[in-house]
Amino acid sequence: MGDELIQILMAFLGTIGFAIFFNIRKTKLLLVGTGGAVIWTVFLVVKYATGQEMIALFAASVLASVFAEILARIVKSPATVLLVPMVIALIPGGNLYYTMFYMVQGHSILFQAYLKLVLQEAASIALGIMIVMSAMQVIQKSQIYHQKKSV
Repeated sequence: MGDELIQILMAFLGTIGFAIFFNIRKTKLLLVGTGGAVIWTVFLVVKYATGQEMIALFAASVLASVFAEILARIVKSPATVLLVPMVIALIPGGNLYYTMFYMVQGHSILFQAYLKLVLQEAASIALGIMIVMSAMQVIQKSQIYHQKKSV
């Protein structure tokens, strides 16, 4: 349990670090950092419950997108600006490193295996984000349509 708490703390701090890098205002840093920690917690819980990293990445990215959309309305910022730092912790850095390492070393079998894994992980994250962002666009356009129709 101690290792997971350290991971969650590092997700919080890493998210704040990237938020600073993306020039997010000081008033929003704590919110974005908390989002990163919650998202990493969800990743760990789902991974532990299912044993499937792809499902955990998908679930965490869906939550990140929903959280970013809600937070964007509260703090009046674009959702994407808030989302990018929050999903940084989900990026499969270790597997990406090994993919490049095996490519440079000329180990084509290991390179292909890690490349496939990294692409699956990236697709899980992207799919979770894409579903929520698309749903939000449909909802917003529907609201605009109904407002125009009622006037």
